[in-house]
Amino acid sequence: TLIEYLDQFMILSGDCNNDGEINILDIVALSAAILGDLDFTPSQMEAADIDGNGELNILDIIAIINLILSR
Repeated sequence: TLIEYLDQFMILSGDCNNDGEINILDIVALSAAILGDLDFTPSQMEAADIDGNGELNILDIIAIINLILSR
C-alpha cells in the first residue's frame, strides 16, 4: 500500500535498529556502532545522531536514554 511504501522513508529519531520503537535495543545497537562492531546504514546514522552533529557518540546515547525515560 501507499502507507507502507512511505513508511520506509520515515526516520524515527532514536530508533537505531529501525524496528519502529525506541528502547534499550537501540542503545545497544548505537553502542556497538560507536565501538565499531556494527555498521549503520545512512538511515540508521540519521536516526542515531540525535544531537545532529554528524557524529555518533555518548551524547547520542544519553539523548536516547532521555527519550526512553521521558515516556
